[in-house]
Amino acid sequence: MALPISSTPIYTLTVPSSKKEYKYKPFLVKQEKALLLAFQSEDEKIMMNTLKNIITECVVGLDGNNLALFDLEYIFCQLRGKSVGEEVELVANCDTPECKDKKESKTLIKINIMNVPVIIPEGHENKIALFNDVGVVMKYPSLDLLLKLKSLKSTDANKMNTEVFFDVITDSIDYIYDGQQLYHSKEQSKQELTDFVNNLTTGQFGKLQKFFETMPRLSKEITWTCKGCNKVHTRKIEGLSNFFS
Repeated sequence: MALPISSTPIYTLTVPSSKKEYKYKPFLVKQEKALLLAFQSEDEKIMMNTLKNIITECVVGLDGNNLALFDLEYIFCQLRGKSVGEEVELVANCDTPECKDKKESKTLIKINIMNVPVIIPEGHENKIALFNDVGVVMKYPSLDLLLKLKSLKSTDANKMNTEVFFDVITDSIDYIYDGQQLYHSKEQSKQELTDFVNNLTTGQFGKLQKFFETMPRLSKEITWTCKGCNKVHTRKIEGLSNFFS
């Protein structure tokens, strides 16, 4: 006789970048175990790949491989909230000298992760005018591209891997427009896109860099009062790891 299998409730969420609504179910014990093992590995690639797989399994019709990082972080918070609990506890430390070794310098703060917003920095635009009637519309890079972006620095901490950086830029172009004429990147060769970027001025190229520098991110500002010295602290926490550290 087969053992009874628990049924799971169905919820809905809205993906921040596309504004599309999807149905999802909480993750199961086996998936939570995979997440714990991934986080314990402290290997960012393993953690993100595990997260992508679980999102693909839990969110109906959504491929975790095609998500922007801030989408992935937001969706995980929704999944975790319905699977484990909406509140997480963070330990905030007072940085004043008189509280350095006091027990009271540590404050336990509870955060509802279902309410952590995706913040769009001021000046962020995905449609970027470059020269005359020519410009580009950028798409948010996939997680794999962002991991590549983080590997830009070579063994020399101050030396940038230019080739990798240009790859990320060109791979993130959705299409180029010239007035009403559109040139979709998927219909152009990699060399054509590279030549287009190479022939931009420094100022024009800087506009493309700004797109990456101002990308939306999961962010929340927390405020607490130290019980040891009564100092009021304010701290901004960003990125998935900071909400579960």
